[in-house]
Amino acid sequence: MDISPLVFIPEELVAEILSLLPVKTVSRFKCVNKLWNTLISDPTFIDKHLNKSSQKQHLIEVWRDTRDLIIVPFPLYDLHENPSITIHRNNLRCLNDGDYSVVGTCNGLICLYSKSLYKVSTFGYKESSVEYMEYSIHLWNPSTRNKPENFASIRHIHDMKSFHFAFGYDDSKKSYKVVAYHIEACAESEVKVFISGDNVWRNIQSFPVVPLSWEGYSSETFPKNGVHLSNTFNWLAINDYFFSFYRCTDITHVEQIVIISLDLSTETYKVLLVPQGLVEVPQMQPVISVLMGCLCFSHQEKHEFVLWQMKEYGIRESWTRLFKISYQILPMDFRDESFRMACLYKKGDMVVFVSDCSHDPVIYNLRDKKVEEVIINGGGYWFCHVNVYVESLVTVC
Repeated sequence: MDISPLVFIPEELVAEILSLLPVKTVSRFKCVNKLWNTLISDPTFIDKHLNKSSQKQHLIEVWRDTRDLIIVPFPLYDLHENPSITIHRNNLRCLNDGDYSVVGTCNGLICLYSKSLYKVSTFGYKESSVEYMEYSIHLWNPSTRNKPENFASIRHIHDMKSFHFAFGYDDSKKSYKVVAYHIEACAESEVKVFISGDNVWRNIQSFPVVPLSWEGYSSETFPKNGVHLSNTFNWLAINDYFFSFYRCTDITHVEQIVIISLDLSTETYKVLLVPQGLVEVPQMQPVISVLMGCLCFSHQEKHEFVLWQMKEYGIRESWTRLFKISYQILPMDFRDESFRMACLYKKGDMVVFVSDCSHDPVIYNLRDKKVEEVIINGGGYWFCHVNVYVESLVTVC
């Protein structure tokens, strides 16, 4: 009997093939042999896999069931063909050991925080105690199903102020960063940064412009977190305004609304101007986001939703209006203009929207103006957050 000769496959070709596979499949292949385990665990391969995976974005919905946090991921490229999604229990990623809130996502990592209140006794002429609020920050890769990794913690004396966070990656230092900030009643800000590997918080320059905080909004659908794009964090802000709270009636002209950008490499700020096509102060909060690798700005204009894209980062003249859509053609949940709406994803004529008041996203076709609701079957939890996500093998030690 003839025995076929063994076929030699170069390691470079093996790595190329494996980099095209989903995280769950690649992780299983670690058990094939030591060579494959070493290859798949190598940072170079992890970067290669991330680059390929970034072309296959997912939408994640975050749900709560009492104290549990449920992550529901599904591929965006499947939504156009099948907007009705059935959730299978084995596809859920569940955290059941902490009361977490979502900061944001980057390179397949979800940044979470939990907070706890505790007292510290003080001794002096009269015994007393001081209350502290402590925030614990964790990084979690739901694709690898590992437990969240403790990343940092920060505390302050418990009072009316609270920290907000932003999470992203600094390409120049090849490190992950968390920015923590709070705004005092007099519009003074305290800004700190934590870098993976340093294990220490550093104070950096305060915001030159007050980050936007819309009075009455506490929705986790649109949290007060910086938008991460190409080594920067970006926040909506109010120029010539000296209070941390906001009401649209307190803005006298649209030029007050700006975007404050923090460069993660130099840790310096610059102010970006919003589209010149914004001619009236919106009644509802504009939303900044990242679509197709560019900074985007969306707002309500009369009874229409308008989306702008900054084609060249930092250049006001490069703002281009992508489209405007009448609220009247959207599902009933999206027609209430007292709630904010945002575009999460666009590819060709397909756009995906989410709203403060709706549990499920909707798909809108720009060409034939057809609207489809994304029906998620098998949920049954309390919806609290939605975001775009990519699967990865990334970990932070």
